Amino acid sequence: MTINEIERECIVCGRHLRISLENNGEYSGGHYFGKISIAVGEGEYRKVERSKLLDMEVDVVEWTGEEREEEYWECDDCFYEE
Repeated sequence: MTINEIERECIVCGRHLRISLENNGEYSGGHYFGKISIAVGEGEYRKVERSKLLDMEVDVVEWTGEEREEEYWECDDCFYEE
């Protein structure tokens, strides 16, 4: 039984999604990956350290400006794209 419908956008392609939420916690109409922080406004990425990833060394950076939190949703086409 559907208890609510929400509207979101695919974060990859921008397609409009209509998500049906069920009373058992399941949903349909998109693929949810949690919340992410998106850099907005003025700022810069500043190197804070180096880390080893597999057999490479990579920079670890942080954003110095403001951020906004967004829900990460993908449509079926983007989710199943190879």
